[in-house]
Amino acid sequence: MKFPIVRTVLPACALTLVATLGGTVPIAAQLPDSFTNLQVFPEDISRQELVGFMRNFSLATGLRCSGCHEGEEGQPFSEYDFASDDRATKVKARAMLRMTGAINNEYLASLEDRGEPEIRVTCATCHGGINRPEPIGSVIARVMEADGTDGAVEHYRELRRDYHGTRAYDFGEQPLIEVGQTMAGGGSIEGAVALLELNAEFFPESGQTYTVLGEVHRAGGNNEAALAAYRRALEIDPDNPVAQRRIAELGG
Repeated sequence: MKFPIVRTVLPACALTLVATLGGTVPIAAQLPDSFTNLQVFPEDISRQELVGFMRNFSLATGLRCSGCHEGEEGQPFSEYDFASDDRATKVKARAMLRMTGAINNEYLASLEDRGEPEIRVTCATCHGGINRPEPIGSVIARVMEADGTDGAVEHYRELRRDYHGTRAYDFGEQPLIEVGQTMAGGGSIEGAVALLELNAEFFPESGQTYTVLGEVHRAGGNNEAALAAYRRALEIDPDNPVAQRRIAELGG
């Protein structure tokens, strides 16, 4: 299946990329007039169009040209082997393009009300500027298993520092609460407490975070810490039924 190309005028930023490399060397002089081993894009795609699409891929995934193509960063494009399929990321990219084309032109096309203008899926829909689109909760759970509590907390801080305000990850209060609950359910009380306390640092007025923190402390047998968390939850939300009930149960 060939990926359908909507032939439009490229945005100014894409035209700039076509025109220059490093501000001095014209890309047009480095790229061939025709392309080989095109398996998704149409064979008659223009050089300008292809560079524009590649630029959009780069913005959506955070990958540079060398992320998919045989070449080294900073190397002239004329020395790249663009036709080579040796890099697994290029093979994956083709699969993702075919998937996107199928979603847009088969599955979404079958909907009665697709909206106006038509809703379309793009690389950025899932990637949001990173090459591995993965929920922040899954990332932290994976790092926790590999590097322990300190590693997971540090990694979350790094991701938040680098990506907060972008579409890459959801830095709302819910993801860490869910990971904390899952970990506590699996018996990892210490890790769950660490993540919930981290969440409370960024969301000090989150009654849900303190309520769950109280539940985790209670499950771990630390009633004193549980009471403190429930009391904080009740300060935030005086009508919190869980906090009210637990405080009464614990004699607080």
